[in-house]
Amino acid sequence: MSEPLLIRYYRAEDRAQIRQICAETGFLGDPVDPLFEDRELFADFLTSPYTDAEPENCLVLEGENRRLLGYVMGSRSVWKHTGYLAYRMPGWVLRAIWGYFFSYGEPSRRYLRWVLSRGRKETPSTPKRGVHFHINLLPEVRGLSIGKVLFDTFLDRMGELGEKSVFGQVISKEERRTERMFARYGFRLTDRREVTKFREQRKDPVYLFTLVQERDRTPPPRPPRLILSLHDFHPGSRHQIEEQMQFCLSRCPGHLSILVVPHYHHEISVEDSKESLEFLNKCQDEGHDLAIHGFFHDRQGLPAASRFWTQWYSANEAEFFSLPPSEAAKRITAAKELWVRQGWRARGFVAPGWLYSSSLDRDLGEMGFRYTCTLRDVIHFPQGKKERAWAGTYSLRSTWRRALARAWHPLWKFR
Repeated sequence: MSEPLLIRYYRAEDRAQIRQICAETGFLGDPVDPLFEDRELFADFLTSPYTDAEPENCLVLEGENRRLLGYVMGSRSVWKHTGYLAYRMPGWVLRAIWGYFFSYGEPSRRYLRWVLSRGRKETPSTPKRGVHFHINLLPEVRGLSIGKVLFDTFLDRMGELGEKSVFGQVISKEERRTERMFARYGFRLTDRREVTKFREQRKDPVYLFTLVQERDRTPPPRPPRLILSLHDFHPGSRHQIEEQMQFCLSRCPGHLSILVVPHYHHEISVEDSKESLEFLNKCQDEGHDLAIHGFFHDRQGLPAASRFWTQWYSANEAEFFSLPPSEAAKRITAAKELWVRQGWRARGFVAPGWLYSSSLDRDLGEMGFRYTCTLRDVIHFPQGKKERAWAGTYSLRSTWRRALARAWHPLWKFR
């Protein structure tokens, strides 16, 4: 295949495409319609316990024009998975009953009768512990090495999270070939059952296998790392930032991140200050990171939003909180154009107060940014991988904020 492929973490806007892939591959790799006509119910039952209850454990394979070609999803929590099923099951049952008596054709009614009478009997046993995975690929990428890369990426991620056992259930028409094929990937077959729901469409026997892999993929431990960020650089804060840099680097040599506001509070632009440009050029030459920190760093002209987040927490500086996506993209683009004009590397974008809509992650990745931050995570682009990074902050703005920081930092260090 000639189109570029990207393995990345699931985003909320992927949900519809994942459901479509599930329905397109639900009948032995082909569209599920001859077996069961209610695509919405079929895909909802098989995918939503992962995408809705544990979205952080889902990876997708993306091709051109944001089109998804496959996915692999995992459930690490039995309680989350079964709890979600219990919550949604009454609605699914009512929909199936209505369809059975009023709208479904005979193949779909036959499928529901199989679910009730033989579904559990023909489902092989599964381990009591481990990560349960669900994987699907569209025909155009089956057999390509990217499918294995997708699955290995998922397994490595589970290893990073401390999981040592994964299992899944796979339908296949050939018993011996399936066992040999998955053995090459480190899986062992623990149980199998013949499933009869396909007999009207296929006369050859079809089997459902339980496959288990037990392997310690935990990466070697690494020492804690410190990311030092100096917030809110603008022409009026240049002297304070210089003093803070000298103080910090004299005690902890290295590189730090300077969060630059292009047009702080609608006042003088960084680009209009010769001293600021000279300082920032020097910082980049020394290897420090110049991250884009919003554009105006205030909420001037924006509608009222959550009083807690916009006024109390951020003192009316949560510029990207509830900001319409089009306006957010416009401001980030304008900031990046400034970086290009000055010859700066725009690796990171950090929203003021770390407050922004997660839907912006896709745009940040497509704009070429390498990372962004929330209060709890560093998010790497384009994959969208999250690394937990507990934030310790120290504010100089007011007495109560300084007091809160003094109370917060011992807790942060203890963690």
